[in-house]
Amino acid sequence: MALSDHEQQLLDQLEQQLREDPSFTRSISEDQPVGPGAGLSATRVVIGVVGVVIGLAIVLGAIWSGIWPLGVLGFAVMVGGGFWALSSGKTPTAEAPPSRPAGGPGPSTGQTGQNGRKSSGFMDRMEDRWDKRRGGQ
Repeated sequence: MALSDHEQQLLDQLEQQLREDPSFTRSISEDQPVGPGAGLSATRVVIGVVGVVIGLAIVLGAIWSGIWPLGVLGFAVMVGGGFWALSSGKTPTAEAPPSRPAGGPGPSTGQTGQNGRKSSGFMDRMEDRWDKRRGGQ
């Protein structure tokens, strides 16, 4: 399906703006982990999957032998292996929220929360999240 003249013009403008912003181009071209925290490690996934398979074997052995506490242990091993596989292995670090300029206006919307401070509105929270994703730029 062909683009209209207006759509083609907008696309050309977007391309031009992207060429003029090298930091944006660099951030797009870099491989960045998806999701909260860091990306998945291949060794952690392999070890976790092995743990799940061992746990499943323990559960099946417990069913076959009739020893139910062994089945509970096998289930715990399966859950632990799954958690190990999906976790990043890095401790979460608390990032400081982006600060506002010293003389700048605060949030224009919002209700007064506890301690008499204004709580940020929906759009302010979305802007803060966007700034965090962009690395505080």
